Amino acid sequence: MKISIQKRWSDLVTDIKHNPDAFKSALLSTIVMGLGQWRNKQRAKALVFFSVLLLVVLVELFSGSYLYAFSELSQYPAGLDGQLYFIRDYGGIFTKGLWGLITLGQITAFQSYRGQFTEAFNKVIPWLSGDNSISLLGNGLIALVLSSLVIAVYVQNIRDAYVSKKLSLKQGYIETGKGYVKRLWTDMFPFIILLPTFVMVLFFILIPFLFSFLLAFTNYTYRVVPPAQLVRWVGFTNFTKIIAESGWLNIFLDVIGWTFLYAIMASVSCYVLGMIQAMIIESKYVKLKKLWRTLLIVPWAIPAMISLMVFRNVFALDGLANQALLSTGLMEPVSNFLYSVGLQGEIGTVIYWFSKYMNRNLTKLVILMVNLWLGAPYFMMLITGVLTTLPKDLYEAAAIDGASRWQSFKRITLPLVIKATLPAIIMTFTFNFNNFGAIYFLTGGGPARPNDMVPQSMLILKGVPGSTDILISWIYKLSFTRNEQVFNMAAVYSILIFIFIGVISVYNLAKNKGIWEEE
Repeated sequence: MKISIQKRWSDLVTDIKHNPDAFKSALLSTIVMGLGQWRNKQRAKALVFFSVLLLVVLVELFSGSYLYAFSELSQYPAGLDGQLYFIRDYGGIFTKGLWGLITLGQITAFQSYRGQFTEAFNKVIPWLSGDNSISLLGNGLIALVLSSLVIAVYVQNIRDAYVSKKLSLKQGYIETGKGYVKRLWTDMFPFIILLPTFVMVLFFILIPFLFSFLLAFTNYTYRVVPPAQLVRWVGFTNFTKIIAESGWLNIFLDVIGWTFLYAIMASVSCYVLGMIQAMIIESKYVKLKKLWRTLLIVPWAIPAMISLMVFRNVFALDGLANQALLSTGLMEPVSNFLYSVGLQGEIGTVIYWFSKYMNRNLTKLVILMVNLWLGAPYFMMLITGVLTTLPKDLYEAAAIDGASRWQSFKRITLPLVIKATLPAIIMTFTFNFNNFGAIYFLTGGGPARPNDMVPQSMLILKGVPGSTDILISWIYKLSFTRNEQVFNMAAVYSILIFIFIGVISVYNLAKNKGIWEEE
């Protein structure tokens, strides 16, 4: 990599030595956008690039308070402590945005600044408002993205000045503005069409992602309330906390272990049951295939949230499950069985499906069973479609060679079905890894952990995960539970989810050659 960069730099230096006149145009465009194009006698193009520069300057000027700076500086000079933040007080969208991103603010509400007392919000004199670190972070990211776009145009302006002059010297004529637009439209047509999508991705995906990402490196919790207090950068402190503190680490390993187990078991069980259902329906001995397909697809057609809420009521303490066992006299034998296999912590008159920590294994089993109801029909329909496309001649050849039904299934059906549905399996795993609804609407993350099993620092910050919380539901608790918001730690776990899912998905999809092969 280092050798490649050195070679490219060496080639560039050599090219500049052979084209000194083109370098002069590039140098002028470096000083002022469009100046090199003007030297190249490409007036229209020069005006376009200069207009971009002028637009940026005007936006910065009028989005700030520069026009009031000189009069206010004489009226409200720096205080006795010498505090005066010119960019904070008068900067525009670019300068103040980047300043806020770097500092996250300097002045809190209700303190003395420039001889005045700041407020939470002051509409008349904006700099008398305390700094809201979270707003500064968001505005700073917008400024960073906009600045990156401006820098990209600036670099293109320099490159264009150099290349245009070089081509004009080589070809003996200057490309007109109309010719440039025509060539640009022809050469860059795919990128021009994708430009609106690119802009939407920047502002609606990249900026929120970066915002969440950067929160992981701050001290932002429910205890830090801007603008009365300032959020501060703390580096990797939050990351080291979940590793260095044994209590946090144990809780995290427990949650991540259950998250992986749930994602794997939920995906595999739904796939296996779906395949069994598909094989049975496609069997030549089954009649009324359309009827059975319709009945089996109904659970998937019902909105998942409704199904989960129904099952939550079914397994409530006075729900249908306990009522059915009591009315049929099966409560005692079922309770004894669950206790004997380790799913229930004690034998009682009723079964605490979701509410007792000692029954957490039973709760996890119920979650997986309910997930079967929701997910198996999808794989049933998917695999049914795949089975109808398998070539019959393979089975005929296997039958001639004396293969049994099991051997045909093992050597033909299973490999072909898995190959065709592997992307769906991977996507199902990633979905279940982040399946917030299956946990939140069914158990709410419960049963709750006893306080003696939770580290004191976590009890103070609150947001303690339940015994069935997966990472995404724990992140929700950390972020949105009233008076328990630990946004920085929630952001840390969000980054970990991104890493886990990204690595697993890319690795598995990379092994599936069918994803990358072109026709």
